[in-house]
Amino acid sequence: MNKQELTDAIRNSGGKQWALAEVDDLWERVELLQNTGRYGALLSQLAATNDKSNFLALVLEVNFAYQFESQGSQLAYEVKQDAGKPSTVDFLRQTATGKRVYVELRLLQQRKSITTMIDDQLLKHGISKLLLGGDDEKREVERLQGTILAKVQDRKGRPIKFFSTEPDTLNVVVVDVNDTILGTIDVYDCLLATYGDPAVDEVYRRDLFGLFQEDKVEYPQRIHDLAAKYAHIRSRVHGVLFLFREPGSGILAYGLQQYTVWNRALVTEQIAQQVYPDLSTAIPGVTHE
Repeated sequence: MNKQELTDAIRNSGGKQWALAEVDDLWERVELLQNTGRYGALLSQLAATNDKSNFLALVLEVNFAYQFESQGSQLAYEVKQDAGKPSTVDFLRQTATGKRVYVELRLLQQRKSITTMIDDQLLKHGISKLLLGGDDEKREVERLQGTILAKVQDRKGRPIKFFSTEPDTLNVVVVDVNDTILGTIDVYDCLLATYGDPAVDEVYRRDLFGLFQEDKVEYPQRIHDLAAKYAHIRSRVHGVLFLFREPGSGILAYGLQQYTVWNRALVTEQIAQQVYPDLSTAIPGVTHE
């Protein structure tokens, strides 16, 4: 891949003036990955795409991989966890502590209906004043849960990713949530998605049951049904790493920060301490109060 092919991919995917202004910065990241010799499949896809959503998803993979590789932390791209299964996992990071961290990445973009409302307001009034109420925020967190769930199982609940149960293997879903809830998503929403209402103070609660939350006998049937739906992810996914953009970042070449929520059913404090420092060296943790 060369810089002109990258420029063409931006244009072919609908990128305009501001996106094209970042060609040099994005090319620097692409070139670093290209020089490793391990990202040919990713860069070939990037050069060939002409779809905005697909292009932005691939750019996320570029930025994610760049933050590891630029720190000297090597990743393997598109790896098979189980030779008997057809699916691959986006990345594999082997840590110095001997842990194999399999990472499946997803970009969660703003819902089209919200984008349309914002565009209409900007066109009519030159300003957008769209606000989401509690019910809207709940639906957005449920959408986030569905996005995470869809990375590991199909609509019928059949597993499609993360089949390994080896003791030194960790399965992590990474989701870019930067545009969720009008860009105002915070760590409390991440906790709601993973551990539900009990994980946050009352003011943040939205009547939600989390992906990693334990079922209880006294819960109503609808919660038992959700717990059954989440059984595979709770038994195989060790954590969810929520990605945020660094303040002041560009639209294509950007810095990533993260907030990681571990699945306490699978990850002890000791295991987390063996893995998290490696991940946070490449993707720093967000600060919050």
